[in-house]
Amino acid sequence: MNDSIRIPTRAAACICICGLLIGTAFATDPEPPESSAGGSAILPFPLNTVAGDDYVLQPLDLVVFELYNEPDVATQQRISGNGDLRLPMLGSVHLRGLSVRASEQQIESLYRTGGFYTHPQVTIYVCPHAERTISILGQVNRPDRIGLPTGTDGMGLAQAVAMVGGLTRIARSNAIQISRMSADGIDQRFVVNLDAYLTAVKSGPANDFRLQADDVIFVPERSL
Repeated sequence: MNDSIRIPTRAAACICICGLLIGTAFATDPEPPESSAGGSAILPFPLNTVAGDDYVLQPLDLVVFELYNEPDVATQQRISGNGDLRLPMLGSVHLRGLSVRASEQQIESLYRTGGFYTHPQVTIYVCPHAERTISILGQVNRPDRIGLPTGTDGMGLAQAVAMVGGLTRIARSNAIQISRMSADGIDQRFVVNLDAYLTAVKSGPANDFRLQADDVIFVPERSL
């Protein structure tokens, strides 16, 4: 296996890709583009959607992984619901919560410490998953679907309830129901006592229930 060497930044790689695409478009006898050793010939998403180095990876993001001078190990896949990416020789690597650049550095370190390469140069192109929302139904003042802030993988239940105007006066806040689909396709159900959390906050730091993308929250009506 050949040791890898350093290549230009992601921005320079994208410029090279644009040049290749333009050259192909104006060729009189076009041929299928060839992948260069240092970058993708064609990405599966528009260049203007490629996330920057500071973007924090999230489940379902589409990732193109490349290792300089090793075209056979390039791969394209979505990050799993658990935040993992399966990579050649390394297997499953947990990247959730890491920025694009931090992910590249971690993968490079794993290839070095594993003895696979001496000077690996990893490049990953990320297209963020478009829909990252949470639905809140039932006894809230403005039932709605709300988007997660960019670069985050979730939010607290209390924060989400506040974003839809809070609970109605007849809400049963000690038995809020949350439905979630796991990465394995299993339907998960949770019942959360928001009252207990709000009471605990008054005494000091407390752990709010952490919502994830695509969660569905239902606030039932209390018995009168």
